[in-house]
Amino acid sequence: MSTQAMSDAKIPVALTHASSEKLSRHEMLRWINTTVQGEYTKIEDLCSGVAYCQIMEMLFPNSVGMKKIKVNAKLEHEFLHNLKLFQMAFTRINYEKSVPIERLIKGRFQDNFEFLQWFKKFYDVHAAGKENVKLPTTQKQQINLKTKTTKKVLNRVGSDMTPPTANSTQLNADESGSPRSLKYLQETRDKLAEQTAAILNERNFYYKKLLDVENVLKEFTDHDELRERALAILYANDGGNGNNESGCETAEL
Repeated sequence: MSTQAMSDAKIPVALTHASSEKLSRHEMLRWINTTVQGEYTKIEDLCSGVAYCQIMEMLFPNSVGMKKIKVNAKLEHEFLHNLKLFQMAFTRINYEKSVPIERLIKGRFQDNFEFLQWFKKFYDVHAAGKENVKLPTTQKQQINLKTKTTKKVLNRVGSDMTPPTANSTQLNADESGSPRSLKYLQETRDKLAEQTAAILNERNFYYKKLLDVENVLKEFTDHDELRERALAILYANDGGNGNNESGCETAEL
């Protein structure tokens, strides 16, 4: 427990219409990204708890523990880990605050926006008079590494798509992590998923035909009947071949 952190805790912060600065979602995101050198594009993304932990560590060093934060959190159990660290930080600074963890990790806009408004007020109260409130060096390095990785992925996807389109040109002109570039990546992912599914279906279809032919060859020695049944299987369409009673399973990856 950090004695320094506990001594820095001030009176409880109540968020009311009178005390709130009424910042828009865009202003809130700008504040978050500027404070933690992040690239958040939606309020909902704050459900990971990363930014909250980082800012709490800035305000009250050692209240969270930099190495404990899962800065690349993508799954709900990782969000839960970070938000529990965040909740524990309030206990360590002797500040009574119940973090609505169960609501935040669901990633709903309203829940995360309301809590962010309160936390912004909390930050303003406790950052006042502190000259060295800044992101620790270790966290800066982790965030910079994550940013470089994101840019490499964007560049790789842009270069692999041929021929160049108007959308890909716009992607290069956009700032990495912007809503437009994220939409482009999602569309590319969906197209690749569809192509992969089509290829697997076709592969499984013909593989099953070969298994059926193999079973027929093993079962019959009469060449006329063998020929007729083998041809029936080979030229059957995807709707079924009428002779497929082998019960063979399709190949799986």
